[in-house]
Amino acid sequence: MALQRLSIKNYLLVENLEVEFHPGFNVITGETGAGKSLIIGSLNIALGEKIDWDLMGEKEAEITAVFSLSEEEKNILKENNIEVNDEMIVRRVLNPQTKKSKIYINMTPVTQSFLKEITAHLIDLHGQHQHQSLLDPQKHIDYLDGFAGILKEREKMEELYDALLDAKERLENLRKRQREAQEKEEFYRFKLEELERANLKEGEEEELEERLRILSNIEKLQSNVTASAFELYESEDSAYEKIFRAIRNLQELTGIDAKLIEGVNTLHDLADKLQEIWRFLMEYKNSLVLNPEELEELRSRLTFLKNLKQKYRKTIEELIEEKEFLKKELSQIENYDKEIEALTEEIADLEREVKKQAEILHESRVKAAPELERLIEEELKDLAMERAKFKVNILEKEISHLGKDSVEFYISTNPGEDPKPLSKIVSGGELSRIMLAIKRVLADLVNVPTMVFDEADTGIGGKVAEKVGRKMKEISQKRQVIAITHLPQIAAFGEKHFIVEKTVEGDKTRIKIRELNEQERVREIARMLSGEKITEESLQYAEKFLKSIRG
Repeated sequence: MALQRLSIKNYLLVENLEVEFHPGFNVITGETGAGKSLIIGSLNIALGEKIDWDLMGEKEAEITAVFSLSEEEKNILKENNIEVNDEMIVRRVLNPQTKKSKIYINMTPVTQSFLKEITAHLIDLHGQHQHQSLLDPQKHIDYLDGFAGILKEREKMEELYDALLDAKERLENLRKRQREAQEKEEFYRFKLEELERANLKEGEEEELEERLRILSNIEKLQSNVTASAFELYESEDSAYEKIFRAIRNLQELTGIDAKLIEGVNTLHDLADKLQEIWRFLMEYKNSLVLNPEELEELRSRLTFLKNLKQKYRKTIEELIEEKEFLKKELSQIENYDKEIEALTEEIADLEREVKKQAEILHESRVKAAPELERLIEEELKDLAMERAKFKVNILEKEISHLGKDSVEFYISTNPGEDPKPLSKIVSGGELSRIMLAIKRVLADLVNVPTMVFDEADTGIGGKVAEKVGRKMKEISQKRQVIAITHLPQIAAFGEKHFIVEKTVEGDKTRIKIRELNEQERVREIARMLSGEKITEESLQYAEKFLKSIRG
């Protein structure tokens, strides 16, 4: 992924500015105060940095950065439900009235934290401001491991360490559950014995209530069933007798009209059904036997179940489930010791593996550090820092997912001076060269597609500046480089040359940027070499200078 385009509208002195970058080496020049730093400031805002609202005017501003997409970035966007195509368009709208900004990625609104997260590894900006990732000591171990070629070994370390943490967490939880279970064991056993004695069955309560209802109303049931049987079948004027009288009356008429046979047959079926009903009622009546002992047992059992439910505040079905749970828990208590023993052995094995892997990483780091130091010192010599000493400081610490080492880059720029942390270097010229040397050596390991150098040439000139430009050019062979510079020795190496200009239109000052053609480029190099007064002689010199730089 590389920065393809940056557009700025109504931001500070910019009314409408757009620049398209080359995938290789881009240089941006311009007179002091022309507004070159505003370009980088706008880019920082597009990357999610904070906004200084006090500098804003009254108009709403808009900054848009367009990046080409890698497959990894496409996947991140897909995972966050953001539309995916061949570009990632980051648009940030700034409202100075509300002092708030709206952020969009491919037209989808996102938060500032998400913007910073997704753009964090897009651009490495070296200069006077943010994104100086190589100054972050937390990143140094990543660079050393990448240089040593042990990233896969470190992945294994991370997996082992995570597995160890997981096993320890499982052991802690297991011991906690064991303590809790042991504290409740006596109560669990008492409760289980009570529930087993209760001999609970699903649906039992409903069955008991139904049986009690029948026995409590047995006299009424017997009376009504007897009366119904009498009316249906037993009395002289029963329904059964009436049906047979109807049958006899109709049978006499079937000889006259055969259609009535169907009616006679239906009445015979009805008579049979009445007989079946009568037999059913007789059997039911005979089953209605009042047993005082059974009635008492029913009432006693229902009272017991009611009290049990009230005691535990659960239904019968829930108490049956509780009984199974208690059985499982009591069985588990007996197995806790075995599980804890097995897990303790697993943790001991993992600790041995973690220590072994940490030692492998340590040895590899210690072995690779001198070579990294040597290569960076060679780069520093090319940048006129012949006596600089670069040190990879490796200290052993408590084991973590990165192993047992902490790594920080140290440097000494003067003979007899003790090395100091890289982050403590204060000289602009030294810092520029140190950072460039490190980036040159670690260019393949710093996984950012775009490197921006914001006046990283501070405090250097002459042959050193030419070497700096050449190294930036070398870096641009593998990743995009954007350099804001005031040195012709650096600008001459650019594949695309832009100039930032400040113009006055009426009573308004405006900043613009444009790409230079070859003739304009010669003129700009002449200005940078000789100052504002450009002569024919300086133009010829600039042309020769460009040719000599390009080889």
